[in-house]
Amino acid sequence: MLDSPLQKPLPYYQQIQQSIKESIFSGVYKPGDRLYEAKIAKQYQISRSPVREAIRGLIIEGLLVMDERSQISVYKPNLQDVRDIYECRISLESKAVELTAERATDEQLQELGKILEQTAEAVQEGNTETIVACNARFHELIILYSGNARLMKLVEDLNGLIYYYRVLNIQGDDRLSTILKGHTDIYLAIKERDAKKASDRLKEHTQEDLSNLIQIIEQLEER
Repeated sequence: MLDSPLQKPLPYYQQIQQSIKESIFSGVYKPGDRLYEAKIAKQYQISRSPVREAIRGLIIEGLLVMDERSQISVYKPNLQDVRDIYECRISLESKAVELTAERATDEQLQELGKILEQTAEAVQEGNTETIVACNARFHELIILYSGNARLMKLVEDLNGLIYYYRVLNIQGDDRLSTILKGHTDIYLAIKERDAKKASDRLKEHTQEDLSNLIQIIEQLEER
C-alpha cells in the first residue's frame, strides 16, 4: 500500500504561469517585452485557453500588464510602484516580526537560523539564485510565524512583485553581505524576544533595500 496519496499534476495553466514567472525572474523576458498567447501556446503545444488563464493570473500578480489595446507585456518597474509596495512591506512586516519575536517556538527559531546558514553558504559561493530564494524564505517564515492569517493574506497579494524586486535588488556593491547582515540582525533580535528591536532592525533592513532598489530603477529608466 502507498503511504501517501498520489499527487495530481498541476493544471496546464499553473505550469505555464510558473514557467513564465521564472522566465521573468531570470531575465529571459525583460521589462516591457511583449508576450503573445498564440506564440506561447505553440511553444507548449497546447490550446490558447490555459495560456490565457496563466496570463490572467500573472496580470493579477502584477508581473504582466495589459494596455488599452489588450496587448500583454512584462511589467516594467517604476519608482512610484516600488515606493508604494515598500511602504506596505515595512508596515506589514514590521508588525509581523514583532509578533514572531513574541510567538515563535524554539523549533521555528531554529528554522530561521538554518535559512541564515544557507544564506551564508550561498554568499561565500556567490550563488545569487540561492540568495534570492533564501531571502524570500526568511521573510516568508517571519510572516508565517507571526500567526496572523489576515496579515499573511495581505502580504501574499504583493508576493509576485516583491520577489521580482528581490531579484533586481541583488545588484549593487556588497549587496550579498549586506542582505546577510540585515537578516542576521533581525534574527538575533527575534531570538532575544525583543519585539521592538526586531521591528526596528527589519525597518532598517527594508529601507536599505528600498534605497538600493531606487538607484537600480533610476538607472533602468535612464536607458
